[in-house]
Amino acid sequence: MSPYQDDILLVGAGIAGAAIAQVFLQQGKRVRVLDGGPKPASGASAHAFALAHPGLIRARPLLQRLTYIAFALAKQTWQPYWREEGIFQPLKPNTGLNEALLNEQLASVGFNDASAQILRAGEARQLTGVARDGIWFPQGATINLEKTCATIFSQPDALMYQANTQVASIRHDGVNWHALDRQGQSLAKATSLVLACAHGAKQLVADWQIQLPLKPVRGQLNQFQISANSAWAAYLPSAAISGEGYCLPAQYDEVSKTYSWVVGSSYDENETSLAAWPSSDAHNRQQAAALLHYERGNLAELKLAGSYVGIRCAAHDRLPIIGEVCALPGLYIATALGSRGVLWSALAAAIISAQVQARVEQQALAGASDQAPSAALARLARLGLSADLLAAVSPARFLTGALPAALASNSKPIFPLGSSAK
Repeated sequence: MSPYQDDILLVGAGIAGAAIAQVFLQQGKRVRVLDGGPKPASGASAHAFALAHPGLIRARPLLQRLTYIAFALAKQTWQPYWREEGIFQPLKPNTGLNEALLNEQLASVGFNDASAQILRAGEARQLTGVARDGIWFPQGATINLEKTCATIFSQPDALMYQANTQVASIRHDGVNWHALDRQGQSLAKATSLVLACAHGAKQLVADWQIQLPLKPVRGQLNQFQISANSAWAAYLPSAAISGEGYCLPAQYDEVSKTYSWVVGSSYDENETSLAAWPSSDAHNRQQAAALLHYERGNLAELKLAGSYVGIRCAAHDRLPIIGEVCALPGLYIATALGSRGVLWSALAAAIISAQVQARVEQQALAGASDQAPSAALARLARLGLSADLLAAVSPARFLTGALPAALASNSKPIFPLGSSAK
């Protein structure tokens, strides 16, 4: 018996799937979501605190443009869940503060005083607790990914969410895309199929002779406990810091007279172990000292209170993979979000929803002698998503050759702490 016909079939119930499902629901589409986990955000999105800020990315102009646009989209997409608290990005060590040059770089991207402020070390100490030169992003925010996904996938009516449903393969019958189980039986079908299932997308498209260069990146973060009498107490941050590593604001407990401080993360390519590694604990202690510019601090006073491990999915060029697989009409991919899940998920929702709508428009105009430009794709252009940016994240780049190394990001993924992080 054929499964029910849906408008959109979505594989994956993490933050990428949540963003994409939400935009199609807002358009009145019937959306079915299949996920192998027992609940939404069972994998990499099982985090209570994800950082979101546009950042200043030097020597990577393409990534800077993408990030700036994606941040604006994320503020709209995640507005009900957005906790705008500000995020500080210190300058790299031994980098002189050239305010004129920094202001020029910020203005060239589109930042103004309301979205980015240059702070000298003394000013930063007063605002963030960290005495380093850097840039304050007052609109930077944290988001509870786990709660966000759970809320979106609990919507009734037009959204059909099926947990514990493993998709083993996909096929096309000439009209619809089918998600198949291990026995080859169709679980669901739709004219548009979106793979938002991280590493799972690699195997599903491999059957179609498409090789996505995806890799797992293990990241461990730590929760440290610090006595109020420790010298560290005078250096702990009151705001989130994102640079070479990241940390959350330190939280003081009156009862125990101690601070709790989350610092991360390690960066372990092609590793999938969810076990806590002592070597990563040591790495994060060193990183904690560097973030605060307190290298003389006694690392032994950072008492280990907990370790958390997350596995992210990244492409070899460290850009997301978002968009339609042109050789397979109606098949879309949203993966390789790395450490920027909040931003890239919003970008994926905008791009894929526009591409699906553009296909509908093209089908409606089939046979017409004078076809007008796609209104949906024109909306992407108005957002600033020019052809080069769409090509930079498209799956097609791995069919025709990878991006030059100069366009790739060298940033390390961040793994925010979550209530169910492993």
